Amino acid sequence: MRTILLGKFCGCILYGEYRLTVKGLIFAIPAALFFGASNSLSRSLEASSGTGSSSAKAKAMFYCSGLTITAIWAIFEGSTLEALRALRPEYTFLLATNVFSTAVAIVLGNSVLFPLDISSQSVHLCFRNYARALLVLTGVIGCGSAVMLRRSYTTFLQLCAFLAAMLCIQVDAILDLFRQFGRDAYRRSLLLSPLPDTDSELCPDSCTSDVPAGTQYSGLREGLSRVIRSLIVSVLTVASLWIIFVLLNFSESLHMHRGPVNAAPVLDLTYSPSIPTEIVISMYKEPIDSVASLISSLRNLPNLSNSRVHIYTKDETADTNGIQHRTGANDMTKLPNIGREGETYLYHILSQWDSLAKHTLFIQGSVHNSHEFFARVHAFFDPDRTGMLSLGFPGHLCNCDDCGDEWGWKDAAGLVPQLYSRVYTTSPPCSKALLSYKGQFIASAKRIRGLDKAVYRELREALVDEHSWAHQEKYLDGREDSMSAPDLGYTLERLWNVLLQCSDLDVAWKCPSLLSGKRWGGGMEDCQCLDG
Repeated sequence: MRTILLGKFCGCILYGEYRLTVKGLIFAIPAALFFGASNSLSRSLEASSGTGSSSAKAKAMFYCSGLTITAIWAIFEGSTLEALRALRPEYTFLLATNVFSTAVAIVLGNSVLFPLDISSQSVHLCFRNYARALLVLTGVIGCGSAVMLRRSYTTFLQLCAFLAAMLCIQVDAILDLFRQFGRDAYRRSLLLSPLPDTDSELCPDSCTSDVPAGTQYSGLREGLSRVIRSLIVSVLTVASLWIIFVLLNFSESLHMHRGPVNAAPVLDLTYSPSIPTEIVISMYKEPIDSVASLISSLRNLPNLSNSRVHIYTKDETADTNGIQHRTGANDMTKLPNIGREGETYLYHILSQWDSLAKHTLFIQGSVHNSHEFFARVHAFFDPDRTGMLSLGFPGHLCNCDDCGDEWGWKDAAGLVPQLYSRVYTTSPPCSKALLSYKGQFIASAKRIRGLDKAVYRELREALVDEHSWAHQEKYLDGREDSMSAPDLGYTLERLWNVLLQCSDLDVAWKCPSLLSGKRWGGGMEDCQCLDG
């Protein structure tokens, strides 16, 4: 029965998790498999040999081999090196916690989180030790993350399921505690009664002791006081951690003074568009049939069924008439192969400034994470209220004065705070910015035209002019650059949220990952900035 309940509670925790990522699952699943395999094999060897030496060797072998394999894979995949390059001060706490717990585990020959000597303990005792450690460390990490403004993503469903699981695991320990308190209360009642005249009255027939009665009472009293003090300190420590964690996790007002001020967006409310939606595709040499299939799939979405399609190709040898005919696009434009997709979007905004659709979907000829992309458009695009909806990786915040990410990009030239000040003219200086990815998003004409047209023009000129500051060594500082793939293009890909006035902490905290799709109890505003 307990196993069934624990399974249901764990299912609730996973159901409420809206920040699942492929990379996280790739690392977490092998870690769990190595842990289970090492313990299973070690128990089998110990049972067959009758000694614990084989068990210890099996554990060491499996953990070391698992760690080695995972580390080698991560290095070749590149994520570990990129994460180290992008390491910033706000990760120090989590890294220090990891290093400290690992060091303690090595010194003790055991695990801080998991009691590895499970073979010498009862299963219930093993789970109880694990639950206590998990309860404390979860509170510590939750508090630390929230204090550093690495906002926790814990939902109310997850919190209740986690605490219920801990209660389920600890129910035996709680009952034992009550029984122990009952015995202690009885013994304390003996202490308050008059001292017996003889040792025989103090100690039953089954008890023999040469220790004087007064000494026995004194030792018992000290032992009880020590246990009670230790219990009170432990309970108060754990309770304090979780009270702070819950307050920081669910109290929005406690975070507002520590984050960027989300000023009301500047919208062009005077513009009256004649087209409801338009799909702008930046194409190079993608297969024409796949682009045609993309357009067909987009038009099958209810809110994009009547969209116009404008394809921009940067393939100088492309047959524009043939592409337009085979894809069913309404408009076709050939551009020089300069500036990546960002230049295409800027060109469209500037050239169509007075004929922009009410909403424009900007995408490339090959959509990234296509399954999740279509699900996100279907779930979050609101033709009446959407202002800026990013369709790439969500929730990536950076410090404006030291902006970078885990993929190795870094704003070495300080362009982020400069553009932030141009966009948010009435707000305090930039503290944190919400980054966008994959060059795919939906923006309203109100948002686009809410920013001074000169900003778009200056960015495009920086991309297309080979003598501009964006192509000079002072800006590049040794980074690779070319006209077809300028370094500024990678920065621009990450700045569309800033440019379109959607550098919002609520979006960063609440938007589910592409893999999770939805947030329990969430709404359409989770992943976007609304116009109204």
